[in-house]
Amino acid sequence: MATCPVRFDFHTDLQGTLKYIHNVPCSLVTPDAEATQRNPEYAKNFVSTIQPIMKEHEAACRTATVPECQSCDSPSVKILQTPMSWLHIVDKPFVSVYVHPVCNKNECEIRVRHQIQNMITEVIEETRIPGVKRIAGEPENSVEILPCKVCGETEKTMRCARCKVVAYCGKEHQKADWKMHKRVCTSFAG
Repeated sequence: MATCPVRFDFHTDLQGTLKYIHNVPCSLVTPDAEATQRNPEYAKNFVSTIQPIMKEHEAACRTATVPECQSCDSPSVKILQTPMSWLHIVDKPFVSVYVHPVCNKNECEIRVRHQIQNMITEVIEETRIPGVKRIAGEPENSVEILPCKVCGETEKTMRCARCKVVAYCGKEHQKADWKMHKRVCTSFAG
């Protein structure tokens, strides 16, 4: 399988941007970003390629970010790494990964994920030139990879229909988490 070098920018709050180069399958670097976002096989390959890269740099990212939860200032127990693909820029492809520390509280993670969604929307809008029509192949929106809140599975997850902030791999896990999730779900429902 042919690979090509791609820059990964991990955006942290203490040390700025951590930059790494990784070889990824050339099939992921394509000018037709809009079509690839609708292709489940592309999404699966993207996730299986990027997850080990994010895992490899997780310790460095934890060190490069504040030790407090971004939502409540309690000690953080994990970081959320949210990738945003720029692989449609074929001559200089890169992936931005936004790093956010969170505590163990369900509502804090949901609040931070909601902030991440808003930030990604802003980034997409900022990269558009005002008054210029969207060019062919430019993504209409970004696809966030959300793991199942119960098992962590990332393939075929669906967002909560009400709050759209957490995801589940199926109805069983959504029902299993409902007792915890319902306390914060309605506050994020749009």
